[in-house]
Amino acid sequence: MKRPGKLPPLPALRVFEAAARLGSMSAAADELFVTHSAVSQQVKSLENILGVKLFGRSGRNVMLTAAGRELALGANEALCAIARTTQQVRQRANPNRLTVTTIPSLAACWLTPRLERFIEQEPEVVINLISTGEVLDFTRDGVDVAIRWSVLPDETLDTTLLMRDEMLVVASPGYLLEHALGTPADLAGCALLRADDESWAPWFAAAGLDWNEPEKGLFFNDSALALRWAEGGRGVILTRRSLADEGLRDGSLVPLFDITVPVDRVYWFVTPKGVEPTSLQKRFRQWVFGEVQNGIVSNPGPSR
Repeated sequence: MKRPGKLPPLPALRVFEAAARLGSMSAAADELFVTHSAVSQQVKSLENILGVKLFGRSGRNVMLTAAGRELALGANEALCAIARTTQQVRQRANPNRLTVTTIPSLAACWLTPRLERFIEQEPEVVINLISTGEVLDFTRDGVDVAIRWSVLPDETLDTTLLMRDEMLVVASPGYLLEHALGTPADLAGCALLRADDESWAPWFAAAGLDWNEPEKGLFFNDSALALRWAEGGRGVILTRRSLADEGLRDGSLVPLFDITVPVDRVYWFVTPKGVEPTSLQKRFRQWVFGEVQNGIVSNPGPSR
């Protein structure tokens, strides 16, 4: 191995890289969980050591100088390389542990009911499932695999289309025994359920109904909770097919009408770029895509 030359203080370099990449001292402070003053002091210390100005000011904004841009590129490349290596070492230290993250609704309604099958074929594996609406950082948060729900892929990561989705209307068999629903217009007498970001308006339009968005009843910020409410016979729900999948399979939910609306966002299988997948990651990927192929959700289009 080569001996590194003289290095500046690494904490100061880390702070500078964040400020340069984010274009803001305040944003760097938020990312690193330190104060704005601490960021400014570290950058000033680095400037004193190097004998050059790294940032200049334009009104209230800070801008990289030519020297700052040069150092920022080198620092970013070096820190990313360290992060990739750290990720590989961490993964290989425990080859039977896999940390997976996805949004709460997919975790509760689609992934968790299936994971038992993966664990049965991989009895030595420990799955750490992080259910969150936040976009976690692979290195900082120790994530191995993510299933993300978005319109476009993240080009900074290895991203492959996992599955598309659509909105459909479902209800429980018990609810249908009490409500005659022969046509979409019959929904006028029903409790219409939905979760945040799942508007009825596009489905009404597809069904030929000139109706406004429902303004009465119960609305949820949790799609999984809304589905449980529908399974309990408390109303008709507009939901994503991926989330209703298990209920449709076991008969606790019944699809109403042959009318669906595509969802703009799709599910992506995501791993870090530039990091060789472990054997466990490869097996999990193969299993997840196999579950999609065997499921009732629409098959994905061409992979990225």
